[in-house]
Amino acid sequence: MTATGNLGLTAGIILIVIILIAAVAGSVIIQTTQDVSNRDLTSITNEALDEITTYLQVKNVIGKYEDVQGQEVIQRIAVLIKPLVSLHLDITKLTIMISDGNDVHLLTFSGLAAPIKSYSLFSHPLWDLINDSSFGIISTVDDDNSMIDAHTIDKNTDMGFIIINLPATDRLLYDESMQLTLIPSPGNERIITLEPPLPTSQVVTLYG
Repeated sequence: MTATGNLGLTAGIILIVIILIAAVAGSVIIQTTQDVSNRDLTSITNEALDEITTYLQVKNVIGKYEDVQGQEVIQRIAVLIKPLVSLHLDITKLTIMISDGNDVHLLTFSGLAAPIKSYSLFSHPLWDLINDSSFGIISTVDDDNSMIDAHTIDKNTDMGFIIINLPATDRLLYDESMQLTLIPSPGNERIITLEPPLPTSQVVTLYG
């Protein structure tokens, strides 16, 4: 069987397992609480399906509050991604769409990727090299350096941050939300909603 066939078979098996798990979890949730709506269950199912069809797991999304003219806003966000299975994912073909409900911006890969090394995430020098219409990659686990040298994700152990400098018109404030869509190939999308918490600390979790 070809590598493509093996990938399809693996994805099919994982899809069946996730659907079964989701069905059982949904049944348990319904039986144990009256607070879960059909919309919540639909959202859980859609996220699982998006993860399968894009082969991408979004492990976490974090942002950093900064004081801009006396207002706490999030200008930088980092999306921690990991492939669901070992595959060849071309980062140069990844498109990111961000929307605040009023406008939509498309981001493409800047061509810039670097390991985290000893830097803290939000002080990494790569942030200063990307503009607000592109994104960069900071790798955290990349045994063969494929993310840096070839701009590809090849192993299911690979992991790294997509880093984004938000446009001035799309900076996040507390009690606002933003939809972020990862599009690794035409027709495949991974959609997540970012919701900033109270700015009780500078670095906050937006998703995950």
